[in-house]
Amino acid sequence: MKMIKSLRNLLVLCALIGGSAYTSVAHAQEPNPDHIASVMIVDVSGIMREASAMQDARKQIRERQVAFQKEIETREQGLREEEKQLAQQRTLLAADVFQGKQKEFQQKVADFQKFAQARSRVLDQALAEAQSKFSQALNEIIGSIAEERGANLVLHRGQAVLFATSMDATKEVFDRANAEVPTIKVEFKEGS
Repeated sequence: MKMIKSLRNLLVLCALIGGSAYTSVAHAQEPNPDHIASVMIVDVSGIMREASAMQDARKQIRERQVAFQKEIETREQGLREEEKQLAQQRTLLAADVFQGKQKEFQQKVADFQKFAQARSRVLDQALAEAQSKFSQALNEIIGSIAEERGANLVLHRGQAVLFATSMDATKEVFDRANAEVPTIKVEFKEGS
């Protein structure tokens, strides 16, 4: 019993020092009349990884990535063919004409590289925006469950060294997140 009190005091001390990320949630709650921290632990990164909405988002991104890859491979093949033709024309064309065609080809290669990088950025941005949307919804769910449980401090699982299993609300948060946010529509901003 004394060890549990010591662990609780240690958790409270750790929470006060390292829990500044969720102070806005903690301050929004009514203060505990006994002035004892009521802590809730959530494995946010695990939920972000395993939630159905995020798995769906990653699936949408993979599908778009496959489509982008096909498009890139087609353009790349076209450039290879053009490079072969240019190499064959080297002996047939005057040096200045060949240099002009070679410069045009190099510009096409540079444009292709920019195109491929832009496609990669579209995918990265789409994933970041999907994660942000889900994270916002997840924070609301965590706040709601914290209020229901009377928790006045919420910590990421990685912030707590030891904790009682009753403090862990991960499954409850995970289940509610899957129920309330089963999917996320990923937006691909092609023009960016």
